[in-house]
Amino acid sequence: MTSQDKLREAGIRITGPRLRIYDYLLTHRTHPTCEDIYNDLKTDDDSLSFASVYNVTDKLAEVGLITELISPDGQKHYDGITDFHGHFFCKKCSKVMDVMCCKDFAADALEGNRIDSVSLIISGVCRDCLESEES
Repeated sequence: MTSQDKLREAGIRITGPRLRIYDYLLTHRTHPTCEDIYNDLKTDDDSLSFASVYNVTDKLAEVGLITELISPDGQKHYDGITDFHGHFFCKKCSKVMDVMCCKDFAADALEGNRIDSVSLIISGVCRDCLESEES
């Protein structure tokens, strides 16, 4: 299914900015912020505004096409991959990395409760920053 098909299926009108931002998030696994997206896409499109990036990411997250992550420092990051997985946030360099895990890791402990959402967020210091400290 193409990006356009996914937007249509979600009931979102297809516009140039929506398609470009959604495609960007599907192909960049770096968990960018709106500022990152804007800076990367602005070089190819002078008409793109920061407000457009903010509004499009908000809409895409609202309909479930992307995931919005709030890092421990309060910044919003976006992920085009919506399959269940966790995230590791580096407290030194602010890098966000995917962590593969099972959605029902706590199902037995929560039996009898209705679970509406599950997320796994781990914070610490990444390998690269630890190696820099040792040097």
